[in-house]
Amino acid sequence: MRSLSQLLVPVALCALAGCGLTGTVNVEPVAVSTQKPGNVAMYVAVSQHGSAVMGLDTQAFKVYEDGKKLDNEQIKLTLLPTATSATRRVALLVDMSKSLNADDRKAMAEALRPFIVKLREREAVTLYAFDGTKSAHLIADYPRDARAEPDEKDTSMDRLLAFSRRDSSSSLYTAVIDSAQKLSASLAAEGKPIQDGTVIVVALNPDLAGRVDDAKVRDFVADSPHHYFLLTVGQWATSTNISFLGKNGEARAGSVNTLGSPLYDLEKAVDDDYFRDYLVSYCSPSRAGMREVRLEVTTHDAQGKVSKGSYETEFDASGFGPGCSPQATPHFVLAAKPKPKEAPRVTVASNSRPAAKPAAPASADSNAKVSAATPEAKPAATPSGAPSAGTPIAEPPSGLGYE
Repeated sequence: MRSLSQLLVPVALCALAGCGLTGTVNVEPVAVSTQKPGNVAMYVAVSQHGSAVMGLDTQAFKVYEDGKKLDNEQIKLTLLPTATSATRRVALLVDMSKSLNADDRKAMAEALRPFIVKLREREAVTLYAFDGTKSAHLIADYPRDARAEPDEKDTSMDRLLAFSRRDSSSSLYTAVIDSAQKLSASLAAEGKPIQDGTVIVVALNPDLAGRVDDAKVRDFVADSPHHYFLLTVGQWATSTNISFLGKNGEARAGSVNTLGSPLYDLEKAVDDDYFRDYLVSYCSPSRAGMREVRLEVTTHDAQGKVSKGSYETEFDASGFGPGCSPQATPHFVLAAKPKPKEAPRVTVASNSRPAAKPAAPASADSNAKVSAATPEAKPAATPSGAPSAGTPIAEPPSGLGYE
């Protein structure tokens, strides 16, 4: 999901030592920065039991240098807005290769319009349509808008539903590849060091054009830094396995008229990824030499049970001195981590018959969570669209670094 457009290292940063886990909290590195006069920043993703840990404040984070616990006030530990260093965008790819009657078109518009609005609260969205031609076709660009609301005057849905097929086949695989490449270009153009992309595919047909085979697109998705979510519509998906297109989550709808609940669940899954990110910045008291730093995260559940997790690395404090401000914009380098053996796929939701047995998961690339963490199972929502027990409500308090 994330990539680094450049390696800006004013102060030498040694190779990362990897992350250590304590208890049930997963603290996953995304990027790390050190710079004079004494700034250290760690962009991390925090999850527990497969879901984001949301709403943490500075008291949940503790920093140790060379085994010594540092005082948060003395080091001016701060949670910076993640938007200062990360750019996010969703590519929403909708299958228009199938003829739809008037009722289906209305149902699709009524489901997609609020879905896009909710996504826009966190990140920009680009809407594409595809048919049997090789490329994805741009329908609309929606900028991020935290106050976005459904707009009946918005003509983008009309343009989508009026999409004229150039080719009556379905070139699903090339459309996925094309939209992902366009997403990468859009993220890079924004110039921020951390690039966080998500591809959401709404498929009404399997790939029929056959321009690329399953193996090629499977490898492309597995190696891509983006997150991929798949919504299949119709009963064909029970016998045609394209689950690799949903490496981070998959949903099913029995028909176009039942898109609402699965789209709701996909939106919550995307939000879950967003709210696990924290940008922790502090002023190091070190003034020379290599230092081992450990970021420890502590959570408390409703019963008061304490869980901890940590991430460890090293940095060079040579040339550090007074005058540090934790508000300084970090200059990030890639946070390397061990390559996972496989990238498991989770079923986000379904309102149709049980899915066909999934194929063996493809290997994830080493960028996945400089990119995201290896996807972990997220609680499914009820068919009505309401979250099931344990599903996080992605509305954390303001002022905690999410802005």
